[in-house]
Amino acid sequence: MTFMLSEKKIFSRSNPVYPFQVIVTMAVDGDEKAFKAIYDMLSGKMYSLCLRYAGNRNDADDLFQEGIIRVYKNLSGFKGIGPFEAWARRIFVNTCIDYLKNKQKLVFSELTDAIDIGSSELTGITKLTQADLLKIIQRLPNGYRTIVNLYLVEEYNHKEIAEMLGISEGTSKSQLSRARIILQKSILESYGRYQ
Repeated sequence: MTFMLSEKKIFSRSNPVYPFQVIVTMAVDGDEKAFKAIYDMLSGKMYSLCLRYAGNRNDADDLFQEGIIRVYKNLSGFKGIGPFEAWARRIFVNTCIDYLKNKQKLVFSELTDAIDIGSSELTGITKLTQADLLKIIQRLPNGYRTIVNLYLVEEYNHKEIAEMLGISEGTSKSQLSRARIILQKSILESYGRYQ
């Protein structure tokens, strides 16, 4: 049996269409092909997520493996409320944050110098390819990179980020502002002025 997976329905060449929740149930019950279909659906996006947080392929490989294991172990907890990919993404984000916390790779410092947030807007970012932007983000220090991912990519607010990372909202805001300045400088140095 071969599955082609979208989050709404599962197709099989020799079988009728399966609703997504059925394939999840099949995977929970130990059907390896059903889980492989889920794996195939998640692998590209979730590996990219791991790479954004890790900053290198070796750590991203470990994070992806740990994240997919956590998804598998918690499949029975998916109740079909909301999109499956969002549920899995949360598991992967938490996996990445746990890793960075446990490896003591997250360093945050409250910045005392004033930062003009208005001047830290990113110009030229829309002209970059996704690969170019990923390279620039990967060069950020871990703390900045984590805040950028949580705020700009995952769209958490500063209160949520502060709770997730055990920092103050002010630290989250200042780290994001400083990261934007570094990103802007990197964009200008690497790709010139886009105006």
